[in-house]
Amino acid sequence: MNSSKNILNQQKQDKDKKKSPSAAVPEKKTGGGGGFLAGRDIKPIILSVLCVVVVLVLCIGVAIQQFKPRVVVTVGDKKITMDDMMFPIYEVEKAYLPYNEIYESYYGTSVWDAAYQGSSSSASGVSNSVGLKQEVIDNEVQYQILYEKAVKEKYSLSEDDKKDAEEKAEEALKGLSWGQKLQLNISKGKLVDRFEKRALADKYKEDRQEELNKDVDEDTAIKDISKKEYRQYDVQYYYASLKKSDEKGNSVDLPAADKKKLQKKFKDMAKDAKGGKDFKKLLPDKDDQIILDDDTNFTEQGGFPYLSEANLKKVKKMKNGTVSEAFLDDATGYYVLLKMVNNNSDEAYKTACDNAIKTAQDEAFKTWYEKEQEAYKIEINSDIWSDVTIGTVTTDIVTLEDLQEMMEEDSSGAKGSSEE
Repeated sequence: MNSSKNILNQQKQDKDKKKSPSAAVPEKKTGGGGGFLAGRDIKPIILSVLCVVVVLVLCIGVAIQQFKPRVVVTVGDKKITMDDMMFPIYEVEKAYLPYNEIYESYYGTSVWDAAYQGSSSSASGVSNSVGLKQEVIDNEVQYQILYEKAVKEKYSLSEDDKKDAEEKAEEALKGLSWGQKLQLNISKGKLVDRFEKRALADKYKEDRQEELNKDVDEDTAIKDISKKEYRQYDVQYYYASLKKSDEKGNSVDLPAADKKKLQKKFKDMAKDAKGGKDFKKLLPDKDDQIILDDDTNFTEQGGFPYLSEANLKKVKKMKNGTVSEAFLDDATGYYVLLKMVNNNSDEAYKTACDNAIKTAQDEAFKTWYEKEQEAYKIEINSDIWSDVTIGTVTTDIVTLEDLQEMMEEDSSGAKGSSEE
């Protein structure tokens, strides 16, 4: 019995030994006693580190791509980037931005949405934003081509040319903060290089234009311009509108009593003028209704909007130095008193001829340039350039308020210099 108990106890002890580790065998430890990874599964940690590395690589790649110069247009071997385009875009937006409020106030549209009146290669009927955008890139391409041709033909700048480029660079930077210069990608060195490049291209263009002008037939250019139609009449005149604005800003007719007072004033002025009084001093006091324009003109074909056709015929027959009757013509919406200064000026005719010749010369250069342009491979990167909208690129960098402050500083500086 006792032996049976002993056997059972011995079997139980042997079974317990199999369940628990032997005291003689030390427990294996990982990574030292109390380390960060002690007792941890390192696979999730390794995966987390790998994920962080992958994200960093992707971020760095995107950053490199963002900071990589974005090529807008390639002209031959020259790559012109968006950074290069920032200043010419700024020049255009700076010139037009001050007029934006006026356009919105008077025309109900922004200056950028107004009809483009320039001469870029854009289709007619486009907005300023579209036309000026084309103008900017056309000019940059042309400057590059003319600059390369100038360098090839050994053109160089004089010291005065270089000094002028430096002065233009300094003027362009005036009033801009460090941050604005950085965003516009400009510095004095970069702008001096740009203005010197423009000067060299312009010098080459002037020489080519001079040569091309020799082949322009000026007689042909002006043959359709009529001396009779462009006969110019130089006049001085007083006028008053027969309309006024009511409390709501609407245009309404003057009351009959006000018209009667105006009629008397014009008749009295006509009487004084014919009596020998200085025409420019016919109004003794400042008048809110009657306005004097002492230097204007109109042509035979252009007419004069303040006078009816019948009264205009009378004016055209006037001799130099004479004063008209008081024209009280309600149909035109104005009362007018006029003095003839010169009834047969050729100024308008000469201007029309000059413009016609200039147009023919410009056309000659355009034909020459388009032929020269064929030798260059020109590629516009639409992925970049199509995202550009003139009127939005630099107007948040240099705002209207910034431009107004610059103008005030310039005028106060000029005033201070004149006083010295």
